[in-house]
Amino acid sequence: MSNQPYTEQPYRSDQVWDDDDDLFADERSSAFPPDSLVTFRFLRDAIRRHLRIPLVLAVVGLALGLAMPTLLPAADFSSARILLTHRDGDDPARAMATDVSLVTTHTVALRVIDRLKLPETPDDLLKQYTATALTDRVLEIKVGAETSDEATRIATVIAQTYLTFRKQQIAQQEVPLRRDLVTAMAAATDAQAAVRAAGGDPDDPDLNSPEMATLGVANDRVKYIQQQIIDQEVAASRMNSSRLLDEAAPVPVSAKRTLAISVVSGLMAGLFIGLGFVVVRALLSDKLWKRRDIAKSLGARIRLSTGRPPRMRWWPFPAYLSKSQQQHPEIRLMVQHLDQHIYWGKVPTPALAVVSVDDVPACALAVASLALSVAREGKHVLVADLTGTGHLAATLGVKTTGTHESLFSEPGTRLDVYLPESDGGPVEGCYLRLGDNNRPTESGNISLDAAWDVADLVLTLATLTPALGADHLATWASRTAVVVTSGRSTATKIHATGEMLRLAGLQIDTAIVLRADRTDEGVGVAEAEAGSSRTGDVEMFGR
Repeated sequence: MSNQPYTEQPYRSDQVWDDDDDLFADERSSAFPPDSLVTFRFLRDAIRRHLRIPLVLAVVGLALGLAMPTLLPAADFSSARILLTHRDGDDPARAMATDVSLVTTHTVALRVIDRLKLPETPDDLLKQYTATALTDRVLEIKVGAETSDEATRIATVIAQTYLTFRKQQIAQQEVPLRRDLVTAMAAATDAQAAVRAAGGDPDDPDLNSPEMATLGVANDRVKYIQQQIIDQEVAASRMNSSRLLDEAAPVPVSAKRTLAISVVSGLMAGLFIGLGFVVVRALLSDKLWKRRDIAKSLGARIRLSTGRPPRMRWWPFPAYLSKSQQQHPEIRLMVQHLDQHIYWGKVPTPALAVVSVDDVPACALAVASLALSVAREGKHVLVADLTGTGHLAATLGVKTTGTHESLFSEPGTRLDVYLPESDGGPVEGCYLRLGDNNRPTESGNISLDAAWDVADLVLTLATLTPALGADHLATWASRTAVVVTSGRSTATKIHATGEMLRLAGLQIDTAIVLRADRTDEGVGVAEAEAGSSRTGDVEMFGR
């Protein structure tokens, strides 16, 4: 081991990462939108993150289930049962399936409509009733209607109409046989005439001639058809014994059971719709939730994560900063963090630019609270609102837009607010010409130059767009703090913000994540710092 004294490695405070840092390598957290394989953890985190959506939809489904019996009352049902007899030798299951099909034909429905003078069409009536084979001989007809009396009346008529229709179909099966019998008897009569014409006797069974053979065939056919007719009449007599087994009566329905089914159905439907919405949105969205992913896209270390900042108050309440907002834990934490990144010195003038990626109102509250806190200490603060929205100026009480405004919110407080001309375009009023002491020279705005001359601190709140870039922001400060809201910006937008700042020569001094994801178990940058520490330890023990 070398006897050289150990010298502690200096801490790298610059935010420009080298390729050798390998902060996150090519790995991404489980919350990053997947390219191909969807992991269970990714879906679990998405559901935990947006659990409120399925729960709210489940409650909505529960409420709709409770109100469904009142809003859309269920139809009253009545049923009638028919005892059917089939032909001997027929397959009972197939015969009953045929009966079920015949009950639900347009012919039966049309006859019921004509008999009851209903305003429905056959298709509408067919939707009101169903036919179910309870056994090989029992057929149940179930009808739904607005009232139980109407359902009972329709069920009775359907059963009677079908029995009549079935008897007609059975009777029609004998008609072809009757026609065949007439044809066969005519053929037998012609054969007898042929035998007599040949000099024979049709009643002589010993006569052997071609005419007599033809007569024998014709007589056999007549006897065969007559036997078929007899069999058909027996079968028809048996099948026509079918009757109405149970008179149509209302089907008892439990109101509690119906309500329970409706409530459970609504609850489950709302829950599954909410879960499906959350999962599909997570699969389609490319917004970042984890600190690690945000840090990698931004190219800067995440040094602070906070919860939900306070909301801006709506009309008729004033928009300026209130004491309750200043004392909010999240705002106080952001103010303390930003204050730690202000490097005080006489030359150049301390300046810090806060870049809001997606939540300008929350950033305006933090910057306004920081400005008032520093101003109350007796320092002169110049605040510039370069967001184009005027949120920061409005929060500090500046109600007019236009040129430089001066605000004295409290006795002994010195605070100047600069708001560029609203009609000067997106660039006009944002660029300054800096001298050697980081103060503008020949800016064209006398009041702004005077404010810079007496300012002890310059705070700037800005938003960036690829069309404008960040060159104008470099004339206001050399150090920036980037504020990103978890789950509101895409990886492309966050990466573009970091690139614009670096291309303009600005240093990302700190990055803050608002509304940190509760499923985020990482710190975003601990791996790199731990890697640096391990490298230092190895070097120390290797000497």
